[in-house]
Amino acid sequence: MLSETTRAAALRARLDGGFVEHARFTGPPVDFQDWTPEELGAVWGALHRAARFGHDDIARFNLAHTLLEQVTEAGLAPLLAGAVFLDALDAAGDYNREWEYVIGCLASLQGEAPAGTAGQARRILGETSGWAERPYQAWLLTRLAGGDAPAQFAQLMEERHARDPMPLTLQELALLPQLAQASLLALAGSRYSGYWNRDSIGEADPAAVLADDAAYAAFARTILEQAARHIAAIHDGSVPYAADAAFATADSPVLARAARVAAYRDDGWFRPVIAVLLPLACVAPGAARSAPSQSLAMALGHAVETIPTPESLLALRTALAQVRHAGIRKKLERNLKPAERALAERPDIAWRVGMPGPMGKRRQAMLARRLEAGYASEVWFGLDQWRALRDDADIETVARALVWRTGDGLAFMPDGKGAIDAQGQPVALPEQGDIGLWHPLHGSGEQRAAWQALLAQRRVRQPLRQVYREIYAPPGDGGAPFAGYQLSLRTLLGLARREGWRLDDDEGLSRQFGAWRVLLRLGGHVYPGAGGACMSNGLAPAQMMPMAPVAYSEACRAVDLLVSASALALLEEEQSVQREERLFYLANLAPGPMAGMRRTVLEQVFADHIEDGRMALEARHLMVCRHAIHLSTGRVTLDGAEVASEVAAKGSKLGAVPWLPHDEALLEKIVGLAGQLLQH
Repeated sequence: MLSETTRAAALRARLDGGFVEHARFTGPPVDFQDWTPEELGAVWGALHRAARFGHDDIARFNLAHTLLEQVTEAGLAPLLAGAVFLDALDAAGDYNREWEYVIGCLASLQGEAPAGTAGQARRILGETSGWAERPYQAWLLTRLAGGDAPAQFAQLMEERHARDPMPLTLQELALLPQLAQASLLALAGSRYSGYWNRDSIGEADPAAVLADDAAYAAFARTILEQAARHIAAIHDGSVPYAADAAFATADSPVLARAARVAAYRDDGWFRPVIAVLLPLACVAPGAARSAPSQSLAMALGHAVETIPTPESLLALRTALAQVRHAGIRKKLERNLKPAERALAERPDIAWRVGMPGPMGKRRQAMLARRLEAGYASEVWFGLDQWRALRDDADIETVARALVWRTGDGLAFMPDGKGAIDAQGQPVALPEQGDIGLWHPLHGSGEQRAAWQALLAQRRVRQPLRQVYREIYAPPGDGGAPFAGYQLSLRTLLGLARREGWRLDDDEGLSRQFGAWRVLLRLGGHVYPGAGGACMSNGLAPAQMMPMAPVAYSEACRAVDLLVSASALALLEEEQSVQREERLFYLANLAPGPMAGMRRTVLEQVFADHIEDGRMALEARHLMVCRHAIHLSTGRVTLDGAEVASEVAAKGSKLGAVPWLPHDEALLEKIVGLAGQLLQH
């Protein structure tokens, strides 16, 4: 048994309900940050026993939950061995909701499982009725239990899948004894080892571990090639067609996981297989609007979104071009943009020379979006790789309209066979090094203005918003940006899903930007399909480490899109039933008419200034000379850079148009800001 320190022993006594001198005694605060994994292991079972129902000591219950939250937030893990491991298993209940905890204990086991493990495993397994719902966890536990448990599990799964069109699930289960322990724990330890979807992104993908397991990689190739031949036979008439009957529903996540394994490895054999499997799974032979396998089509769409390759992204586009089933089309369309962004995170393959796809403007637009998606990670190319990419005519067309930078900070644009700087002067590129896409934050205000002037002079139309790109800096007062707005939930959630945001319980919306995950915190009851309005409580990094400036700016730019599209009103200290009713009305109003009414007000208020050219109303902004005031948020920018400005929304509420069902505070803020800018 691992050694137990004095502080671990003292905490264990408190968690187990040991004697204390006074009923209100709680002991000193516990901070696990400097605890060793062995010490944490010594209290692991006691922590989980105290955190469960079954005792009436609320102090122990609350203490255990507080400490487990600390463990989760800090990403700590115990080390378990011998009697400590058995004690941890003893804390598990005998029902399958506890299996995830037990698998975590197995992952923390040091050395061989001690005597007595089999009995604990058999107790935890319980009745066979729940085994098939969590097959990877059940397989590990039956192996620990020994005896007749493995045979019972095998018989149960055989009966469950006996009538499947292809025995893919049984093939995978038969493979498990050949896999490394890390692979088994990855399958059993993931909440998403089965059906992987958009909400799983950001969690550990078991396929990332399985990709390093030679046995599973070979299995992935076998079943994907089998599936591709089967779906092709359905389309050529060799196998009779029946809607949604090409594969068992349970086999779709197995195939999708195999596709992710192949995509992580970027295996060459996978390229022709996914080009057949994904498009043909989406469309029926002939003219029917059904599909051979809806579940596989959608599972593969999520797989492409998670870990795309150039070829799998092309297969997704091909599927969208030919699919006739409206439901499948809707699902796959949601995978497309996030897949393009995710591919930009793989620069070693994203720009594979000879990448398939028809030449022309659509391909150029796709390439530009892929480059733009790499901003948050600040993707670099080796100089030789960057030069080789330009042999592709479409990439050359995109690249020569953009500003680039070298590893030592030189900003340049391609010009013929050479390069120029922001003043249009020739510059020499280094013979070796890295090339990355220039971001406005990489230069000073003077350099940004110089590039803007050069492109305007040469009439260069950039394939993505670059030299005029909006830039954002962290607020000086440490506040949360984009806080203080009422947002239309219908508009917000629809746009957020298309842009790759994930709805996190009790937090708001989250999305990954390079190495950082950010949260748009929301107040109110927010759930898929919700209506009405919610409060924006601002943007915050989900991790403690500071974000890189470009990643932070790109995250703010993405949040700005959400807030700008869905903002109804500013939050006010004084709330009333009448205002809540008005906001609910606005939240369910179509964005077009609502924006039109706001424009009408501004046209009335500033009619003279618009007529004499001092102001202009655009689709989303009120322009005051070179300044732009956003019509939905009141944010002021100058050539994309935010301008610090503040106008208190108070005083008369635009009494000239009292009939307008708008939040007058936001309109008043816009009018006040415009008035300030006119005076400069």
